Amino acid sequence: MINTKYLKHSATLALCFFVALASCRQNPTNSTSSIAETTGTSIADTIIYPVLIKNANPNDSWTEHCLSRLEREKFTDQLFEAVYSEKATAYSYNTHEPLTLTEVRNIEQQAEFTRDKVAKLQFWETWRFDEQSLRMTKKVHAILLAYEIFTEEGELRGYKAAFYVKLPH
Repeated sequence: MINTKYLKHSATLALCFFVALASCRQNPTNSTSSIAETTGTSIADTIIYPVLIKNANPNDSWTEHCLSRLEREKFTDQLFEAVYSEKATAYSYNTHEPLTLTEVRNIEQQAEFTRDKVAKLQFWETWRFDEQSLRMTKKVHAILLAYEIFTEEGELRGYKAAFYVKLPH
């Protein structure tokens, strides 16, 4: 005859084992997040900084060297294509409101703008640093495109924001 107390104990033990096993499995909805995003400590919740992506001085060989592997035109075209195909939304730097496709086209039709003048990016990022592994991870939240503005004499006066694109999390 089977001992019912032993059977209840075995069933409870098996149930606990399967609950513990199931809790160790990754949730498929979170499978896109990497381990790097969850390890380490946050050293910059949101940091915003500019990056020059076009050398304004042809005599500056160091900057030319630093940018030599950058495919600036390709990246600019990819961001515009993402907006025009509605895979991404362009936002106004001033109002932080979404821009319509017509408004983006209007930016491109301005006399002072050409895609070739896109010379600066601004990144919104989160930075994490893992002291144990000495690994740093960055998560880009948004990228702003800025283009060159010149004086009447043809000298670089500065950069003007075209728009920014938020990246998916």
